Amino acid sequence: MQIEDSYKEARQILTQNLEKGRGKLSAEEKLKCDIAQALIYEHDQKRLQAASIYYNLSQKNPDYLKKAIINGLAAPASAKRQALLLTIYRDSRSQKSKWLPFLKSNVQQDLLKWSDIEEFARETQTDPKLFCEHIITAISRFYNNISINKLAQYCKLMEDKAYQLLENMIITERLPAYIDQQQGYIYFQHKEQSTIEEFCTNLYSLFQ
Repeated sequence: MQIEDSYKEARQILTQNLEKGRGKLSAEEKLKCDIAQALIYEHDQKRLQAASIYYNLSQKNPDYLKKAIINGLAAPASAKRQALLLTIYRDSRSQKSKWLPFLKSNVQQDLLKWSDIEEFARETQTDPKLFCEHIITAISRFYNNISINKLAQYCKLMEDKAYQLLENMIITERLPAYIDQQQGYIYFQHKEQSTIEEFCTNLYSLFQ
């Protein structure tokens, strides 16, 4: 109930202040709006947007860095997620985070251990299934193809759910691959590119 109350309060704050027009808001009012917007994004499972705002807020209040890390890690797999996670990982303040090793594994797109995922999910009250897209992305780096049944086992999903997830990632162009329905396999299309770190650094610079 507390989460829902915070969500409702955030929406009220945002509505009341934005009616005035952001240009007419004081610095304190703008800050309240940003916090409210981040809470709304987090509540609505728009993790990447929430993480981005929380990270910007953390420049003035370090307490928001933890929320930026949690939401960034829980965001759907994408180049923008990798870019933001890399920026957070490079932040010297993140070196003190208990989630630094987990953050590093995500940035490097390692194949995560399910036990590590479950530990993170348990302590941060997030859904471990949110990391299925990351697992798929990591697998695509090491395999040319894999049966959907085997991939589903990696992700702790039913095969039909894994198929739906793969379809969504392909359609939204977040996974270069194609599915052979008759054989029940997915084939990954690898492209030559710079290192992940170089790619994410260049990408994030476009958002500044």
